[in-house]
Amino acid sequence: MDDESSIDWESWTKSLEQIGVVASRSTENSALMILQEGKEGTVTNETLVLIDNRAGNKILAVCRGGFGYNDALRASAYTPGIAYAKRGHGLSSSKEYFAFNLVVIGDVTEGIVKPNNMVIAPGSPVYRFNEKFNPMRLLYKSDFTIGYYANGHKSWTIPLMAEYLSHHIGVFGVTGSGKSFLCRYQLIPLLREYGYDVLILDWKGSDYAPYYPDNVISMGDVELDYNAVVSYLAEVMSYLGVRETGSRTGSRIVNYLEQVVWTTEWKGRNVDETKEKLKQNLLRVIEDPRYLSKVQKAFERLESEDLKPLIGKMKPSEVIGLLREKGVLVIDLSYGLKEQKLSVFLSLTRYLKRLMEEKNELKIALLIDEAPQYCPWQGEGLEKETTDMLVELAALGRSYKLSLTLVSQGIAGNIGINAAVRRNLNTLFIGRIHPLDAQEAENYFAKSLVTSESLLRLPEGHFYIVGKANPSPIPLLMTFEIPESE
Repeated sequence: MDDESSIDWESWTKSLEQIGVVASRSTENSALMILQEGKEGTVTNETLVLIDNRAGNKILAVCRGGFGYNDALRASAYTPGIAYAKRGHGLSSSKEYFAFNLVVIGDVTEGIVKPNNMVIAPGSPVYRFNEKFNPMRLLYKSDFTIGYYANGHKSWTIPLMAEYLSHHIGVFGVTGSGKSFLCRYQLIPLLREYGYDVLILDWKGSDYAPYYPDNVISMGDVELDYNAVVSYLAEVMSYLGVRETGSRTGSRIVNYLEQVVWTTEWKGRNVDETKEKLKQNLLRVIEDPRYLSKVQKAFERLESEDLKPLIGKMKPSEVIGLLREKGVLVIDLSYGLKEQKLSVFLSLTRYLKRLMEEKNELKIALLIDEAPQYCPWQGEGLEKETTDMLVELAALGRSYKLSLTLVSQGIAGNIGINAAVRRNLNTLFIGRIHPLDAQEAENYFAKSLVTSESLLRLPEGHFYIVGKANPSPIPLLMTFEIPESE
């Protein structure tokens, strides 16, 4: 059956197993299915079904939100059934039934999903797919697939609308939900297959760097651009205690540092020489004597490790050149302070931004682990700069093929990422969530009957796909194989 548009539905429905019928009060987008006797032990949440609509079309749907009902055991009223139950006697099942809510994916009469505009007729039979018929083939014709549908067969790989990968990706889930597995075994290979080179910023140096041993550079190897040096020094020197809230360029210490850093006299020296040169030059340009002692004390507090980011020699252009050679490149950010890591990010992304402003198509995917470190919900200083940079990269990336993948334990609030950045993520993979994200997560699943209770209980390696790259109008639950060695 290679040509989906010529599906012989009459023959196929005969080969499928009927599991129930549509109950009363159905609509064009939802229905209630009464299970046939005995099917309650085999039909589960997320089972894909085919509705043979008596109104005249075929409908692909998914089971979400099941329940059982026995009129004799209504806890809200005292009935003979309650009395029997209290005495431990068995009950008649004549008034008992099991049901599932059905969420419509679409009309598949012509072999591909389209919006369903016909009311689902009560009494329509409902069938379960088997290994001989792959319902994923009805969603979208694509050369690019990911994982497989979680409540199906491993051959049910999910087709993606890959042209939307450059519209940016979010991966959300608590520790242990399988985010790094998803990225390493599914998203990175997918992006590579689609023609992207993948640059990974590994915040802890443990989620990606060990798995690409020949494709790793240290954050200390990267040369910071002058703007990044200024931002970094201002941050580690605590702005000499005179930082003006919400303003970078207006801060006096930033103005002083710009004068010193752009002279480049400090470059090409060892750590101790760099420290001394910066201090002497800064003391020379500061005119207000009230700041002289602050500068002296600030440099006394600086350790040699604090100045190491200033002596990296690998230019951002060389980093991107190595990325082109390797295809996948990991920057190990594990040894530095947060300010050092963010400065490396700014140096690299300013170069990428400049390339896009010059009308260059990049075909680069930037995977950012621990994304809230770069764009927290309410950042200041360097965090504000990195947040703003991500917003600008997202806007340019859609046109010039820079795909952002942000990986985070939380979605919103003080455990998640900045709303301005989050709004630019058009394809989401949502795994087991943090309880604080319950309400935010439900916003992404409106009318699809995926509840926060089910999201809080998702097994490791299970993610709902939401957004543009998802060929289904409702979220799909995917999973994938994790190697036993992991």
